[in-house]
Amino acid sequence: MNDIDVPRPATAQLLALAAACRPDWSIDELRDVVALSRPDMTWGRVLIAVTQLIADPDAEPPDLLAARPEAWRQRRHLPPETAQRGAAAVRAALNQPTESDCS
Repeated sequence: MNDIDVPRPATAQLLALAAACRPDWSIDELRDVVALSRPDMTWGRVLIAVTQLIADPDAEPPDLLAARPEAWRQRRHLPPETAQRGAAAVRAALNQPTESDCS
């Protein structure tokens, strides 16, 4: 195993591919959208999202912004015991005897 991080960012090459495949797009707009997306997305995710957009005849560069993960999902780290407590509460609620109207 080597110390090189892969995949490595290759923005210029991705923009060149987009320009070749999608002459109907503004490459300047795509460059701006990629730059806006990079703080929230890994390079691998940007690469996948842009190539999916290139393949979609109805897609536009701003559609990449919709592919960004929601910020609250990225920053919210709950400890495992939170899920365990929630599951226990659900089990307890399901196992409680119910009062019938006939008693």
